Parts: sequence; structure tokens; C-alpha cells
Amino acid sequence: MKKFTSLSLTLFTLLPFLCLTLGNTAQASSLEDIKKRGKLIVGVKKDVLLWGYQDAASGKIVGMEPDLAQSIAKDLGVELELVGVLTAERIDVVTSGKVDLLIATLSDTPERQKQLTLVEPHYYSSGVNLLTRKTENFKEWTDLKNRRICSRRGAFYNRRVTVTYGADIVALYSNDWSKQALRDGRCAAFLYDDTSIVAMLRSPEWSNNFVMPMTTIFTIPWSFAIAPAERGGEFDKYLSKTIINWHRSGYLQQVEKNWGIPPSRFLDDMHKLWSKKTGNAWFCGDSISVTTPKECL
Repeated sequence: MKKFTSLSLTLFTLLPFLCLTLGNTAQASSLEDIKKRGKLIVGVKKDVLLWGYQDAASGKIVGMEPDLAQSIAKDLGVELELVGVLTAERIDVVTSGKVDLLIATLSDTPERQKQLTLVEPHYYSSGVNLLTRKTENFKEWTDLKNRRICSRRGAFYNRRVTVTYGADIVALYSNDWSKQALRDGRCAAFLYDDTSIVAMLRSPEWSNNFVMPMTTIFTIPWSFAIAPAERGGEFDKYLSKTIINWHRSGYLQQVEKNWGIPPSRFLDDMHKLWSKKTGNAWFCGDSISVTTPKECL
């Protein structure tokens, strides 16, 4: 009994130290930490053509979002390490501290606002559409009722499409699995971001037999994401200011053009808003605050 008491006291004494040590393994990286380390670690998609995908020739992850990550690293004067992620992995790589920053087609949703720090203003926007064989002859979203529709696990729109239109959603682990299921005829269609479908249809592999027939729904903006502990911190403020400068200068539109992505109405609107002046002052301001007009976010 005496031995048990002694051991218990020892463990009780060490517990705060153990918790602190374990906590540090997933500690958020501050702006100062990144500069001291000399490296910025960014999570990007590895399976979305034009946005973040693995180049077959070089094996490197390339796309618009890796280019944005490179721009940030260059501005900070540090090296860049890209970590390729799938949709289902995005939240975990941030909360576990595996990446400093996530730029991975992440839609801003109330649930994700609770899990992560979502940087404002938003840097892009997309909606939901359908990639399907031309022979399916889908015309309206109500045509999805009781039809087997593939999607990727973790997509915010899966439940909404199920509830609203009665589709039988088959949520697979990755975009690649969903695309293959569509090719194989195991699904009548693939539910996906409209910007990504447009990119896919640039290839004869898809354009010959497939089409995006619907009007885009559930339009929602995309956010950079960092650890919850960094909310309101220097890293959050730095990234926010960076995005503001990108909107104001038209840099995002230039990168979009470089990758052959069809012009985004969202980027056009944001460029006009952040470039607009009221007298001698910027209409949207110089930084995000409680007085920032909602349309500027």
C-alpha cells in the first residue's frame, strides 16, 4: 500500500510535465517559430487538377495553391515544404501540428470555424455541381432522387444534397476513388466543386463523354486555415494582410490565369472591393476588423 502511494505521488508530480511535453508535439507554429525554423510547412491538395496535384513528370505537387504557398514562403524569407493531403485529412494535419498552414480548397463552414482558425478575407470561392455521363441526361437537381451519386468523404455538401434532393450519396475516401467509380459506371455522377469540374473538362479524357449539366449550388468561400491557438495572433494577422494585398493588386487573378483556370467572378468582385476608395481611404480598410464591410470578407 505504501509503495502504491509513493508511485501515485510520483505520477501526480510528473503529470503536469508530461501533459506539457505531449501538448508541445502538436503545438501551433507562430510566425516567430516559422522564421526561426527557416521553413514554412504548408498542406495542399494532391489530387485536384490545377489547384494542387502531383505532376506525373516531376513527381512534385504543383498548382495554384502551391504557388500561393511559395509566394508566402518567399515573402517570409524561408524555405517551403509542401505536404500533400486528401480531403479527409485536411483538418487533422492542422490540429495535429503537422503543417503550419493549410491552403487546400477548404470551404468556410460553421463547423470548421470551431475546429480551426480560418483566415479572413477569403481567397477564393466555389460551388457544387455534378460531373456525369452525357447519356444520363440529368437536367435538374431533383433528378438526383434515389440515384447513386459518388462524392468524397468529408465534403460539406454531402448531407445537404442527400436531404434536399434525395440522392444516394456514396462518400469515398478520395477524389481519385470517386472519379474511378464514375468511370466504371458504379455511380451515375460525381458530386464535386464546380471549379474542379471545369478543370477536368478541359481534358478529352472527360470532355468526350462527360458534362457538367447543372446550375451551381451552395456557393461558399474558401479559407486559409491555421491552428485554433493562432486565432488573432501575428501569423493570422500576417496571412490576412497578405490576402488583402493579393486582392488589391490582382495577384490572385494572375495566378489563376497562369494555371488556365476560368476567371472567377469572386476574384473579380474582391479585386474591385479591395481596390475601391472612399475619399482617401480604402473602402474595405487596411485590415480585418469589426468595422470591415461584410462584402469585403
